[in-house]
Amino acid sequence: MPSPPSHPLPPLTDLPPPRELPREETHLVPPSEIIAESKRALTGRLLRIFWAPGLVLLGLWYVLLILYVTGASPTFWFLSGLAALGDPMILRSAMSSLGFSSSGLWTAFGLLPVAATALSLALVPLAPSAIAGMDPRRYLSEAGFQREIATRLTAVLMIPPVLVVAALPLSVALGLPQPWNGLGAGPLMALSLGLGAILLGWVLVRRTVSAPRVLDLDTAEAVELAGRLGRDLDERSAAAQRALAQDRRHLPPSPGTSAASAALTPRGALLALAHIARASLTWVAPAAAGLGWLVFGITDLVTTFSGITQSDLTQVSAPLQWQLVALGAPMAVLVAFGVSLAPGLAILAAQNQRRLVIDQRTYASWAHRARVNPWEARVVSLTGWFSAGLALLGLTATAVLLALLGAATPVAWAGIVAGALVLTPLLGAGASAAMKSGLRDVLYGPAGTYMRRRTPYALVAPDIGTRAQRAKDPAVRAALRQRLQAEGGDHTWEIFDLDAAGEQLWVDDDEPGARDTVVRAADLAQGRLPDFGGDGSALTGGGDGPRGEYRSEDLPGRHEIPDSVTGLRKR
Repeated sequence: MPSPPSHPLPPLTDLPPPRELPREETHLVPPSEIIAESKRALTGRLLRIFWAPGLVLLGLWYVLLILYVTGASPTFWFLSGLAALGDPMILRSAMSSLGFSSSGLWTAFGLLPVAATALSLALVPLAPSAIAGMDPRRYLSEAGFQREIATRLTAVLMIPPVLVVAALPLSVALGLPQPWNGLGAGPLMALSLGLGAILLGWVLVRRTVSAPRVLDLDTAEAVELAGRLGRDLDERSAAAQRALAQDRRHLPPSPGTSAASAALTPRGALLALAHIARASLTWVAPAAAGLGWLVFGITDLVTTFSGITQSDLTQVSAPLQWQLVALGAPMAVLVAFGVSLAPGLAILAAQNQRRLVIDQRTYASWAHRARVNPWEARVVSLTGWFSAGLALLGLTATAVLLALLGAATPVAWAGIVAGALVLTPLLGAGASAAMKSGLRDVLYGPAGTYMRRRTPYALVAPDIGTRAQRAKDPAVRAALRQRLQAEGGDHTWEIFDLDAAGEQLWVDDDEPGARDTVVRAADLAQGRLPDFGGDGSALTGGGDGPRGEYRSEDLPGRHEIPDSVTGLRKR
């Protein structure tokens, strides 16, 4: 983070709506501003470092396989293992009663995790496409850009385990042949632990595919440190601007603009729900996995001891009745709908805080922002309260309906109480945390629509070909030449170097609507070069020869105008 100014900045209020910036064409980004040589090179880099995420994924698959095997009845497996210390045949009998065989387990543990890890390896060529088109300048901070790189790469590698864990309950519901004959307490406990394993695996894989490791970039911490402590003032300023850009999306939005009511539109509601759901993966999901393990583990223990004489413990009744699913699913949808509108409702309730705003700038520190912008602090706080209240209301309505239908089981009551006491407050905290960083996205859209962070790069990898091939693209060189001319200053030698790399770049100003590439292609097709010498020039056919060339006795000597920049330099 850049060092704070030595003197306090004057407050800014009543700011006009931010101006949207035009989106640049990615196919015209010059090669010097592209991080990776090509998608193929990026794929090769990922394959070379795949051993680290591969080991994490291999361990994750073994954990999921163990949970699947023991999930049929964890307590029964544990008791059978203890009894097998005295008589190994008891363990074989337990495996047979639960639908497993020794050969099948050996084969599964020897092949399935390796094959599943190889499936993630096969998805590596898809990963570069997920990050190739990213523009670092459209992210507010270097840390945010690098986090997004790691998140996208992790999402590609984690597709197989996430799909397997999500599809397992569906396969049980469809009655597919497997040891799980129903979603009893044991399978539900295994699913809870599987969710926890997925979350832990995600974090570990994300660490192994960080942006500095994949793209060979400086870490965000190093850039921030250089922006604070760099010795050279120019380098320190450049590093500070690269570490963090100023957000142009001020809060509260200007009255009467589209941003003022964007939170209650379908797009704003979906964005709010996406931000809150993403924050819930950090705030709510780990606690839900732990509560599921605790509640269903105790239930499986009680069920096993109460039915210890049964020959097939996979046939025990499910602790959750179908009425709970029939009521819980629509209620969850209604709660999600209400949570998506929570920021919009909070904005309406915080209107009286507008006049208390001291500064509308976006400060990196939340404590500073909350102090100078009470409106934003109130909206963030109310979003959390509204979200928690809606979740509590949904749980209460579900409990009442289950009681009226007589379908409430002890496990259902335990889950409802645990959700009300633990998960509901965490959902509120997660919603507030999501709006601290995402409220501007909900109201305005992405930060990159209104600003460009100063960074050496504008693209991760070319969409087609390589950087070397892009350097030969006439359209790219023409765009770069125009940019240098528009910047002002003395760029003569840079333009000379650019022109010397290939054919000259010129435009016939007399041709209406002409583009560099169109005019150049037409001139080259006719064998014409630009008019460097005017009348009488050999380059324009101005000589006295039959085809406009000079006669041999009149050939210019040392004063001849060269036909390229290279020739000019040789003189």
